[in-house]
This record gives sequence, structure tokens and C-alpha cells, in this order.
Amino acid sequence: MATVRFSKELCDAIKAQAKIKMRPPVDRALATRPDNAWGQSIYDTLFLEVKPLISQLPVGWLNTVNRIKIDKVGDLSCGLEFTFASPQPWPYSFPHSDLAKKDYSYRDEITLKDHVVWSDFKAEVQAWSDRVRAAVQRQDEFVDMVTKVIEAHATLAPALKVWPPLWELIPDEYKDRHREIKVQGKKEVTIDVDLGKLTAMSTAAKFGV
Repeated sequence: MATVRFSKELCDAIKAQAKIKMRPPVDRALATRPDNAWGQSIYDTLFLEVKPLISQLPVGWLNTVNRIKIDKVGDLSCGLEFTFASPQPWPYSFPHSDLAKKDYSYRDEITLKDHVVWSDFKAEVQAWSDRVRAAVQRQDEFVDMVTKVIEAHATLAPALKVWPPLWELIPDEYKDRHREIKVQGKKEVTIDVDLGKLTAMSTAAKFGV
């Protein structure tokens, strides 16, 4: 019976599963985005001076929107959308000011300029962005370490002996093939990977840490 070799197909499948395994921490980081209440706060700050005038206009004089999209805060990428509790009046042509601008006429997003009034919001966006980046980097590190393990071996069996948790990343069809074979002898392989750390990362992902 044929030995289960690390074909490109198998390697790609393992890498894909490794990425999926480390996706929950990324999703949890994404879920800690700034609270939706920021939308109304930003809107009120942008239109503080004209809100009394807007309230006096008859219905139909202004467009209304259900959300506000923030592309950037100063030079910090944001890419967040906030939904209003109720529709808010919105100018047909967004007026540039010291607080904000609209870079593209064909897009809804606005950029909040680097102004002290946005300091708290910017700090929260930065903290959220840092959490997401750290989670993505951890995901990339895990995939890279798994890749080194499989690339250090020509076949599946010895790789599993070196790092047993690899089994969780193997597609079922390859598991079935592996169960049918017996390994005869082994070749010592040196891998530039902290296997203890790799196992710890795998376990942490399983328990949502």
C-alpha cells in the first residue's frame, strides 16, 4: 500500500485548516470593534452648529441616512460603519471642514481629520486595530510553523510522530489512507520550530483562548 505523501493538494489543505483553526481569535478581536454608539456621537459632533437649523427645515429638504461610514481617522485606517437608532438628516454634498472631509464623491465613507475632538475615538480604533493585527499575526505564525513541520517531511507518518496534533488538520480522506498503512522505520528530521509553542497555540485555539 502506498505511503501518504505530502502532495501539494494535501499541504494546501493542511495550511487551510491551520488558518481556519486560528480564525476564532481573529473573529473575537474583530468583535471588539468600537461600540455602535460612536456613530451618533460622531454625527452630533460633525453637525453640532447646524443641527438647530436642520431641525427647522421641512421634510424633504435634506437627504436622510441610516448609517455613517468612517474610512480613516487622521492617518489611521478605520473602515467601520455605524448604524443610527433612527434616520438622520444628511447633506446631499458633504461639506469639508476642519473636522472631516469626503475623499471620493462616489463613495459613502468620510475621513475624520486629525483633530482633538476625535482623540478618544481614534484611541479606541487604534486599540481595536492592534488587537486584530495581533490575532492575525498569531494566525500567520501558526500557519507558518505548521508549514515548516510538513515541509520537513516527505510523508505523513513521521510528521505525525514529531507533532501529533497535526492529525487535527488532516482531511478525512487522508486520515483513512493513513490508517491503512504501517510505518516501517523512521528517519530523524530536524525542524526549526518550537513544537511546544505550536502545540500550545493549537490547544489555546481549541479552547477559545
